[in-house]
Amino acid sequence: MAKIKIRAGGQVKLPAIIVMKYKLREGDIIDVHDAGNGIVFIPETVKSKPSRERMFELIEKNWDRNRDIDSAAFDRTLRRSIRAVRTEERKMLDPAQ
Repeated sequence: MAKIKIRAGGQVKLPAIIVMKYKLREGDIIDVHDAGNGIVFIPETVKSKPSRERMFELIEKNWDRNRDIDSAAFDRTLRRSIRAVRTEERKMLDPAQ
């Protein structure tokens, strides 16, 4: 496990191995979460890809099941699917929920 030092203004420098592993670049966004007993950093690119893939899986699944319903009903189903993905993501970030 790497150790980092807090710099002026609360800034931290991530270890090079972490930057390379996650292909981080200047300007990338990293979500910071308080896990209760520690701090979790999640790069936006790492977090969003599985969520996006899961969302499209749910869209395809719902579309196949609901081809005969009107578009407003399908939109409601789609919104529920998106909420489900977001709920799953929040649970992964904070298992205590």
